[in-house]
Amino acid sequence: MAHTQADEGTVQDACPVATFFTPNRPPQVTLQAVAIIIVGFRNAGDIVGCLRSLAAATAQPPFEVLIAENGGAEGMAALHDALAEVGSPCQPIADLQPIVGVTDRCPEIDFRLQREDPAATTFVRVAEMPENLGYAGAINAWLRPLLNVPGWQAVWILNPDTEPAPSALFELAEHAARRNRGMVGSRITSSAPADRVRSRGLQWRKFTARTTTIDFEAASAIEPDPDALEARLDAPSGASVYITRDLINRIGLMDERYFLYFEDLEWGCRAKAIGTLGYAHRSVVPHKGGTTIGSASTRAGRSRLAVYLEFRNRILFVRDRHRLWLPWTVVMQMVYIATFITTGSFVNIVAGARGLLAGLRGEIGRPDQMLKSHSAP
Repeated sequence: MAHTQADEGTVQDACPVATFFTPNRPPQVTLQAVAIIIVGFRNAGDIVGCLRSLAAATAQPPFEVLIAENGGAEGMAALHDALAEVGSPCQPIADLQPIVGVTDRCPEIDFRLQREDPAATTFVRVAEMPENLGYAGAINAWLRPLLNVPGWQAVWILNPDTEPAPSALFELAEHAARRNRGMVGSRITSSAPADRVRSRGLQWRKFTARTTTIDFEAASAIEPDPDALEARLDAPSGASVYITRDLINRIGLMDERYFLYFEDLEWGCRAKAIGTLGYAHRSVVPHKGGTTIGSASTRAGRSRLAVYLEFRNRILFVRDRHRLWLPWTVVMQMVYIATFITTGSFVNIVAGARGLLAGLRGEIGRPDQMLKSHSAP
């Protein structure tokens, strides 16, 4: 996903996707109004399900889908097969003019999304990352070259294990325009039933040194006052983030140092600082959650990688955004690590402690040793 602190070079230079156009090809590609970016990691089934939901989206605004596959050749091959097979929501196409330069290290395959609206033409572009760039790194690998492409006005970042309602994108774009918001989140629900809110967004709690999900388990039928809700909001849930081109130009790209976890919160805090953060209640996005690295609902069931990154990145976030609270955050981290004793999850005690120490040492980017142990049988 991203680089560690000791790496030479930067993530920005890692992927040829970040170069612009193939030599001898026309450089001007006009993209549809919204670019939907999805980051995958060997979870082709999730992506097919997400695309099937997008195929039912309302006609407006028009969009294209850009997928960054972080799972290497194995993940790319599985995704290609899943999207090309009979019954897929996609149809393979050839000779689609590229948005970015594609090399042997970053091959791209293209499809047409078979929309329920026959008048809608939607392309799906899939690029294989040359290595695991992490969540922010893979998103930025598409965003950087897009900033040189005309036509689009906003980006919708979706988790692959989401299945957005048909009007979800329309409601995001409408809310952003009506309330003059540059970054807008959705109402996140469980896959089934969807009568309860899983998250209206994220809120950072200084005293507990934790990120909380706003209105968890609230009734979906209750629509909150938008001013009151947005005053509590620090960031959209990373499962669904709509951000305008203008705001990206103002606050910059996602921070790749986090690799995974807290990058959505940090990005949202930048948007909130200039008063342009919003929540679109009528944009409904069901989200399975935890299908890639083991972000289980119970503490004992969480993967070592998820625990390590949570503890490491919390230190990074506080050091960046709330430096005076760092000593207190360290104390609270130690308390949270100790609570793993009550669950009997001793491996996560070690993972949490390692993450805390890594954060204090200033380690950032891809945690290669933890990734090796996470993928080990």
